[in-house]
Formats: sequence, structure tokens, C-alpha cells
Amino acid sequence: MASHQISIRDDVYKKLNKLKMKNESFSDLLDRLSQQVKGSWHALEQLNGIAGPDELNFETIISENRKELEKLFKNRLGIRDL
Repeated sequence: MASHQISIRDDVYKKLNKLKMKNESFSDLLDRLSQQVKGSWHALEQLNGIAGPDELNFETIISENRKELEKLFKNRLGIRDL
């Protein structure tokens, strides 16, 4: 499997390092975090089969969930709104 080198700020490294589990690589950490976000989108897709288009306003749902995800990540990474 190919690998890539990326540069991140020291403060971001420290925040990610706090989220990383004991025997977890940074690649595994980033994969785990991306799967959590993907899981949220999957839950929205499942709603499509339960309710008709008149019952769901997907733009509103996506917007609200994006805001919640942003809050979650900012909280986990210790980022405060200016």
C-alpha cells in the first residue's frame, strides 16, 4: 500500500495525538474519524427509505447535521469559535 507524507501544524498534531488510541497509527485514527462522519451520512440515506420526500427536507437535515458534526469535531479538537 502506498503512503503519503503530509504536513500539519504542531497544535493540530497534539490534538490528533490526544484522540489517537494507544496502539493506533495516525492513518488508522484518520480512517476511524472519517468512518464516523461517513456513518452519519449513511444514517441520513437510510431515512430516505422510511419517509417520503414531502416528509423530509434533506437540505435542512444535511445542514443541521453538518453543523452538529462541526461542533463535535471542534469540541474534540479543542477549537473554539472566534
